[in-house]
Amino acid sequence: MISRRTFLIGTGCSVFAAPLAALAQPKVHRIAYLANDPSRSSPTFNALVATLRELGWVEGKNIEIRYLASGGRDDAFPSLAAQAVRENVDLIVTTGSGSTRAAKAATETIPIVFASGANPVEQKFVASLGRPGGNVTGLALLVQELGPKRMQLMKEMLPRATRFARLYEGTTQADLQSAIMSEDETAARSLGITLRHIAVATMDDIAAAFVTAGRERIEAINVQANALLVVNRARVAQLALEHRIPIMCADARFVEAGALASYGENFPARYRRAAFLVDKVLRGTPPGDIPVEQPATFEFVVNLRTAKALKITVPEPVLLQANRVIS
Repeated sequence: MISRRTFLIGTGCSVFAAPLAALAQPKVHRIAYLANDPSRSSPTFNALVATLRELGWVEGKNIEIRYLASGGRDDAFPSLAAQAVRENVDLIVTTGSGSTRAAKAATETIPIVFASGANPVEQKFVASLGRPGGNVTGLALLVQELGPKRMQLMKEMLPRATRFARLYEGTTQADLQSAIMSEDETAARSLGITLRHIAVATMDDIAAAFVTAGRERIEAINVQANALLVVNRARVAQLALEHRIPIMCADARFVEAGALASYGENFPARYRRAAFLVDKVLRGTPPGDIPVEQPATFEFVVNLRTAKALKITVPEPVLLQANRVIS
């Protein structure tokens, strides 16, 4: 027989056990990741997730990540950002100007961390780099500042070349294009280069751009890291080989896909840094109080297999400048 006292004690313990068990469960923070690349296996996303894990944020345990991909189309981001808001996520990570603009338009309260934002003050993502204000912070991306360096390196690789082109997505960073063009034109004149600007909006445009470049005897192309071009980097590299036109790109992902060279940031490293900002926000720091980070290191990467296929001999002084050589 169970005594009345024993029964009451047991009943009381069971009554309080459920709330205590619930209290012991960690809060699961829901993160929306507005991606360009359609695959969750992208090196940048993997870098972010791995670093979050090192910081104690583990998918399936205390975070859930909604991967919302545009497939390289900026016009898809407004609906994806609206979906993230409807799902009442705790934080939005954006991956470029298009996704950041869409997220900022969709919410003034959900924290936003942009992993890559070109000229974030000029694009009105933040009030200032030191004091972003509002619900947005992230990592600034240098766009117009690095174009001249890329041209210089390509000119050193191809000293006799005088006809260059810049391939860019015309629908993104539209308010920055005049400044980028001006900076590149000034650099081109100093190097004795004529520069052709070619805007694209679709994959068909990219293929047509290489046809145009071949017809106009363009000797090298500087490829910007816009979403459409990044997502289709393997096809861009293939087209460059088919048309026998060397390309200089904004980051090493293009070179790993077969482009001749790149100069810019290491993008997986950039997304590892973004994870630290996400960590701060999840632990309670308002994004408006977290300064926007600026890049400090850049890498020059050369693909010698592609150089051989294009019958280009990269001068030794140029190779000595490379941080990494793919051979």
